Amino acid sequence: MKRCGLLISVLLVASGGALADDPPAIDHQPWACTVAGKAISLCAGISDDQNVSAARLYFRKAGKDYYSFADMTFGGINYCGTLPAPREGKLKVIEYYVQAVDDQFQAQRTSTFQLKVVSEGQCEFPPEEKDPKRLAAIKVFATSKKQGSKLDDAFDRTGVTYVPLGAK
Repeated sequence: MKRCGLLISVLLVASGGALADDPPAIDHQPWACTVAGKAISLCAGISDDQNVSAARLYFRKAGKDYYSFADMTFGGINYCGTLPAPREGKLKVIEYYVQAVDDQFQAQRTSTFQLKVVSEGQCEFPPEEKDPKRLAAIKVFATSKKQGSKLDDAFDRTGVTYVPLGAK
């Protein structure tokens, strides 16, 4: 009987099917650049053999010790999240990754990507957030108490609610 179960597992994996205990699969194409002063919209295709419980964008100024995160929401095709606008002259590169957790508490994340911050006109297709509702409701969560009670000053705080670690 074990042999039969193993054969089915091998066939499922070979055919690209998900096993019942697989973590979420994340399909994200990283962006090369973004524009200073513009909030950022990043999306990813996330699927699971059961249900995706959480999808998040973790981000930080390159070289910083701690990431912050913004939740991603399902928009019918994929999950998207909005990051605060990087401030002109304060930030050259944003490091970010996408993480998803399923209803079995299995997590998966992408590699860490480098998003170059440039001036207006230097990025052909920036991942700019244009939805006014999303722009007015950016929520950023800290991952360490050492991050303090406000968002890193490399990011514009306009429309951003910052949630320090331990806040209720």
